[in-house]
Amino acid sequence: MSRPFRIVVAVLAAVGAMLMYAGVTAQVNSMSEPFTVTRTAVDFRTLVAKGVVFFAPLDPTAAPMMDAVTPLIRWVVVLLIGVSTYLACGLVTRRTHPFTAAVTGAAAALTATAIGDLLWWATFVVRVHTAPTGWYADVALDHSTLLASAHLTLTAWTSDALFLGCLLAGANASLVGGTSLAILLLGRLTKGTDDGENEAQEAADDTEPRVPLIGDVRGRSANLALAGVLPVLVLLLVNGTQAVWESYAGRGFLGLLREFLYRPALSPPPRVRDDVGYRLTHETEPNPLSMDVWVHRSVLALALLALLWLLLWALLAGLSNSGHRLGLLVVCWGATIAAAGLTATSDVLVDCAISNSPTGCAPWESLGRQLTSSLRFGAAWGWLVALPVLLARRLLDTNTSTDTSIDMQETPVHEST
Repeated sequence: MSRPFRIVVAVLAAVGAMLMYAGVTAQVNSMSEPFTVTRTAVDFRTLVAKGVVFFAPLDPTAAPMMDAVTPLIRWVVVLLIGVSTYLACGLVTRRTHPFTAAVTGAAAALTATAIGDLLWWATFVVRVHTAPTGWYADVALDHSTLLASAHLTLTAWTSDALFLGCLLAGANASLVGGTSLAILLLGRLTKGTDDGENEAQEAADDTEPRVPLIGDVRGRSANLALAGVLPVLVLLLVNGTQAVWESYAGRGFLGLLREFLYRPALSPPPRVRDDVGYRLTHETEPNPLSMDVWVHRSVLALALLALLWLLLWALLAGLSNSGHRLGLLVVCWGATIAAAGLTATSDVLVDCAISNSPTGCAPWESLGRQLTSSLRFGAAWGWLVALPVLLARRLLDTNTSTDTSIDMQETPVHEST
């Protein structure tokens, strides 16, 4: 996609977020009573509202340390939406399928809001550690204990940026995909109109080199996708260790670890049975080494790895091989968030389908919780997926250029006499 088109699409993406911000602000200002909203999803409407209320004011009693800086974070997210869309569109060419272009635009929106979520958490940690002891709730808590306890109350607030990314992903997908389709149709229309008028010019256009795609070389996109899956595999293995589960009960930064590690994990099969009676009596969580939990998390982990590989494979195959590295970083980061979110959604749907509970299934509430943890996993670790992809692309390009230069040296040159 040419630079003028990229600029226009990026500006439109940022303007769309600004209009949403202005609409929410106008609605809040028109209310006679203080703005209050539940951040627990109970139906489709409240699930969608979780993303919209990202632009709504915070409750000063619930988030006093974040009330002053949250407006700045909102504007940073709006700016990031435009920047990430511009970078991602740099990988879209005339040969890119419109559906691939649409997924690329969705990945850009997810990446922008993911950075906003991480920025929210980083600001929260900094303000907690720089605040005087005893300021929160008039209780003399040290910073480590405060960090481990206060973030539990504010978890719902931070998920708003992630759900906003889901809403903007749909809008960005329509914008980028529609623009790519319009460019494709316009090019074909122009070519059809000019047929027969200038055969020499048409022959010259046919000899122009096409923009190379990653999928032009057989197996390259699959290998790059496999390289991107490796960091997620390592994270799932780390999440399956007993030491990580024990650290969840810690304080300070160890307590925050649970917010950024998704529930699926890979570990050896358990050797002991889960004591259900003890767990119910002491109101503890299921033993992470119990067989039922191990099977469930292992299946989810394998599904996440497979879905991420397929998504990266299909997405990278249609993108430009000469695109900017930051654009590829944005796409891989967003693809990780999308794969984690789709895995969590599938898990909730399957659980509701096979549930035998007499009270029925509450899919929206479960979906809200699962999406929060899964989207945060992708937001926190999606950049790791992009690093081996970038390294593998560089190595493959180096090998290809080396092989090409060797072939050129071995080709005999016949001089005319």
